Amino acid sequence: MRLITARRIELDYLPRRASLTTSGLLLLALGIAVAFAVSYSFDRIVAQRDHLQERVDAASKVQAKTKANLPTAADDASKIEWELAVPWSELLSELEDAGHDSNGTVALLSIEPDPGKRTVHIGAEVRSLRKALEFVERLQSSPLLRNPMLESHDLNKTDPEHPYRIKIIAEWRT
Repeated sequence: MRLITARRIELDYLPRRASLTTSGLLLLALGIAVAFAVSYSFDRIVAQRDHLQERVDAASKVQAKTKANLPTAADDASKIEWELAVPWSELLSELEDAGHDSNGTVALLSIEPDPGKRTVHIGAEVRSLRKALEFVERLQSSPLLRNPMLESHDLNKTDPEHPYRIKIIAEWRT
């Protein structure tokens, strides 16, 4: 009789190692090269984006400074426009006529317009307070001046004639 011998069973739970082939190595090298190329391209794009962002930030700062200066320039232009809008000819003519109507009892010393408030400050010397009030009344009848008022008066004791220095404020009409 013959003995039956069982074949030996080999259980291999670990997979066999695949051997490296030339085509596998080429694919691995190609994959590594593509990864480096993509990484390099990404770094260049990020650097370019950062550079552009810096330029945008710088332009924004310049624009903000320009916008900050615009109101100043507009205010300056507005101030110049107001100063040019002072009706100098009419104003001086009106004050000259009022001086003539006072028969030489009023001497104009200063005229200071405030274009922003559309007012004028008038400095003058008069011989008496009555003449000062008459001068203010004359200015109240002016079509160019509105609400002329006696702002202050001081007696000049150093002058032998003792005139009064007066200040008048009025608005002008356009």
